[in-house]
Amino acid sequence: MKKTNLARRRGPVKKKSVFLPLDKQLLSFTAIMIIAGLIFTYSSSAFDSMSYFKRQIVFDVFGVCAMLFLSQYYSALQKKFSSVWMLFAAWILLIWALLQPAAANVHRWINLGVFNIQPSEIAKMVLIIYLAAYLAKLPEKRRDNMLLITPLVYTLITLALIVAGKDLGIPALMTAIAFAMFFIAGAPVSKLIYVFIAAVPIVIIEIYRHPYRLKRIASFLNPEEAAGSIGYQLVHSFYAIGSGGWFGKGFGGSDLKLEYLPAAHTDFIFAIMCEEVGMIGVFMILAAFLWLLIHGIRLAVNAKDTFNSYLMAGITLCITLQAFVNMCVATGIAPTKGLPLPFFSYGGSSVVVTLAMMGILMNLAAVESKNASKQAGRG
Repeated sequence: MKKTNLARRRGPVKKKSVFLPLDKQLLSFTAIMIIAGLIFTYSSSAFDSMSYFKRQIVFDVFGVCAMLFLSQYYSALQKKFSSVWMLFAAWILLIWALLQPAAANVHRWINLGVFNIQPSEIAKMVLIIYLAAYLAKLPEKRRDNMLLITPLVYTLITLALIVAGKDLGIPALMTAIAFAMFFIAGAPVSKLIYVFIAAVPIVIIEIYRHPYRLKRIASFLNPEEAAGSIGYQLVHSFYAIGSGGWFGKGFGGSDLKLEYLPAAHTDFIFAIMCEEVGMIGVFMILAAFLWLLIHGIRLAVNAKDTFNSYLMAGITLCITLQAFVNMCVATGIAPTKGLPLPFFSYGGSSVVVTLAMMGILMNLAAVESKNASKQAGRG
């Protein structure tokens, strides 16, 4: 009788949820960006907007499924699968893409009939996971004088396979991410500078091997002179950005998307965004990416597990730096590269991989929060 009364006083016992509680801020950010991305995919497509919109919804659904799955089970999966073997699998996909018939004179996609996949998008995520796992295993005493040969070689092989498919955008992005992760892990700056100097001749050779890359640099330096040829896209991006003013022309009001600006719904969607929502709207989008950068780095700094810390930092830098580079390309601050704007640019592989990385970030944040709660309870 006493036990029954005691149970009634305490109330019903709450069952522990089998799911990890996710970071509500990250979840809200992702939901907002997905919705905004769909709106601009529809708005930036000139003549077949509903077709692109429907396909982008499908990509987002696959991406959200991947995100939700990884947000709950990534840490468990990481313990079962070696990051090195994951990287080897990414290499196989990259080689498979090289053996495919060229599409638009490049070898970046694998045609699976129903849809195409871009292995370089998968490879960039897997490379970040590999680097985080490798750097986390280094003994504390050796981090000031770490041997970078193994991760550098693996990184170089990955980037070389992507470059072989005539893609310099993702390799340039991943080089910056890799250097940032080495620096965060405590690699001597002098060694990183030596590696950078050694890489410069390779970049120069790659640029000279393909004349169109030289033309892109020339058009970047003086786009008006090349407005009738390779500078056409950049100049019309300027027109779109400038014509938007502070408040824009409204959703669907872009004039430059009417076949004046090529790739308006993919690589240069930022220019259409500027034209339709103006500088005020674009500042809000820029602020959202800045928030992700600050929030993600804060999570990485506060993480107790070294691997989780490095991986959260790498993923955060990858998504936000890619966004900023895309914006810089559209505004003429950086040479033209085929890097999509995360969450916004039309495309399957980019959307799914971006959302998958957000899922991993949510999982690591939830695991760290759970572990911190356990330690607090023991204390």
